Amino acid sequence: MYIKRDPVTYARKLGVRIGDNCQILADPQISFGTEPWLISLGNHVDVTAGVEFLCHEGGMWCARGIDEQYEPIDCFAPIKVGNNVMIGIDSLIMPGVNIGNNVIIGGHSIVTKDVPDGAVVAGMPAKQISTVEKFMDNLQNKNLVETKYMTQEEKRLFLMKKYPQWF
Repeated sequence: MYIKRDPVTYARKLGVRIGDNCQILADPQISFGTEPWLISLGNHVDVTAGVEFLCHEGGMWCARGIDEQYEPIDCFAPIKVGNNVMIGIDSLIMPGVNIGNNVIIGGHSIVTKDVPDGAVVAGMPAKQISTVEKFMDNLQNKNLVETKYMTQEEKRLFLMKKYPQWF
C-alpha cells in the first residue's frame, strides 16, 4: 500500500514553522534533519528536491575525540528563511544562516553565511553572483512561455510545436 503525504503538512508536524503558499519538493524527514523545530520558512518559499537544512555542528564529533570535556556537548543554531525564496536542488543550508526576502539560491550550493534581501547566490560556499532585480531584467531575453499549468504531455507537445529544433 502507498500513502501519499503532503510535504508541507508533514514538515509542520515535524516542527518546522512554515508560512503560506510554500512548496516542498524534498523529503521533509531528510531535508529538515534532526532539529526541524529550529527551522522557519517565510511565505512563498520553494524548497526543491534534495535540499537539506543542518541546525547542528557536526564537527563536535571530532572535538569529542580530542577532548573528553566535549563528550556530552552539542552545538545548535536556528535557520531562518524569509519570504519569496527559491532554494535550488541539492543545496545545503548550514546552522545559524538567515536568508533574506526575494532570494534565489542556485542548485548544489552550500550556504554558510547570511544572504541579504534581493540576492542571487550560488556555489560551494555560496557567494552572491547577482541580484533578483538583474535576474528579472534578464528574463526579457529568455524563452518565456505559458506552460505552468500544463501536464507534462501538453508541455512536451507545445514545446515541440514552438521549438521543433530542440527535438
